[in-house]
Amino acid sequence: MMGVRAILLVIVTVALLSQGIAIAAEEKASILQLSLKEVQDYAVKHSTATQNARVDVGMARKKIWETTTTGLPQIRAKVSYRNNLSIATTLIPAKFFDPDAGEDEFEPVKFGTQHNATIELSADQLIFSGSYIVGLQASRIFLQLSKEQLIKSKIDVKEAVTNTYYLILLAEDNKKTLESSLQNVKRTLFETKELHNAGFAEDTDVDQIQLSVTDLENAVKSIDRQIEITYKLIKFQMGVDLQKEIRLSQTLEDILSEIDKGELLTSEFDITNHIDYRMLDTREKSLRLLVKKERAEYLPTVSAFFSHSLMAMRNSFNFFDKDEKWFPSTAVGLNIDIPIFFSGQRGARLAQAKMDLEKAKNDKKQALDGLQLELLRARSDFATALEETQKTRDNVKLAKKIYDKTLVKYSNGTVSSLELTQVHNQYLTAESNYTKAVVELLNAKTRLDKALNRL
Repeated sequence: MMGVRAILLVIVTVALLSQGIAIAAEEKASILQLSLKEVQDYAVKHSTATQNARVDVGMARKKIWETTTTGLPQIRAKVSYRNNLSIATTLIPAKFFDPDAGEDEFEPVKFGTQHNATIELSADQLIFSGSYIVGLQASRIFLQLSKEQLIKSKIDVKEAVTNTYYLILLAEDNKKTLESSLQNVKRTLFETKELHNAGFAEDTDVDQIQLSVTDLENAVKSIDRQIEITYKLIKFQMGVDLQKEIRLSQTLEDILSEIDKGELLTSEFDITNHIDYRMLDTREKSLRLLVKKERAEYLPTVSAFFSHSLMAMRNSFNFFDKDEKWFPSTAVGLNIDIPIFFSGQRGARLAQAKMDLEKAKNDKKQALDGLQLELLRARSDFATALEETQKTRDNVKLAKKIYDKTLVKYSNGTVSSLELTQVHNQYLTAESNYTKAVVELLNAKTRLDKALNRL
């Protein structure tokens, strides 16, 4: 009997453990584990900025068709009905009815019927319009600009989430350093208390180290809050639900190892391929078309029209009576609108359009110089950040070496707790400076990638 109970207990235990493992696996699977590239790709697809930019591209495509259709046949049908509750009265000379009537005598008469209906079908076709031709070209330029704005939005989103990704890694690295230091200082505090109890350490030694422990504990809590807020920021930038759990799968060192430093510092790049320059170039094209449009306003507009209508005039509402007549009317013709004189208004608009074009040319030239300068500055910042990272890495090794030696001296009683605390703070500062240097290096790389149009 006991054997059966034991077997049942084992089965139940295994089932519970399996369920617990399954739940844990499910919870882990629900957490997004994302590399930097995956964060960028997700943000490009789901962020509000890029989604709106895609909508703008779709709207630009519809704008092309809207503009195109204004030059296609426009067909309309119209049905109208009029009930003359009181037919208008007209005065005509009485001589029409009585030759002997005086010149100033008139007879009131009513013309028309009470019920009138009209069915009309009309069509218009644009034959020539300079503004229409330019408008078609402008709508395609608008589409091009919308596509470039989408590319720009993707770059901006990638830059934003990349910087936030680095901020999280910086905070998490700082937290690891603080937690490691906290454990070491707690160990030192325990040893100091033991020495104090044995009469080999003073109260101030214990208090000094206890103060360091408290400071480190507060620093860990503070950085935990910072990490939480920064995670919410990156989820907001990515378009992820703020309640969704995500984790970063890369470390600062992982990303550092992927950087091709030499290639970034020496690669050639045609500035005219930069998205900012391309957008300015497209803007210049649109302003050229604006000049063409203003010139086209001087050209005539030619259109054709066709109209066919049926009219019925009755004294009773019997429009559905097949035996009653409908009277047809058909017309076809041309409209030619020729601009002649507008008191210089159109000339002023043309002059303004030319001035806007001139400004766009100047902006494009300045942007070319500015982008070249930005590339030079980005490369300089990247090179400086490389040097700073190497220097702070060496400083960490040196500060750790000094701290380890000072810790041994403190254990031997040859240095005070105050000196130990100072050396420990120096080590923490070196670690923090190194992590900041790494993040600045990665941010410099991001700026350089953007200057090279690689984001």
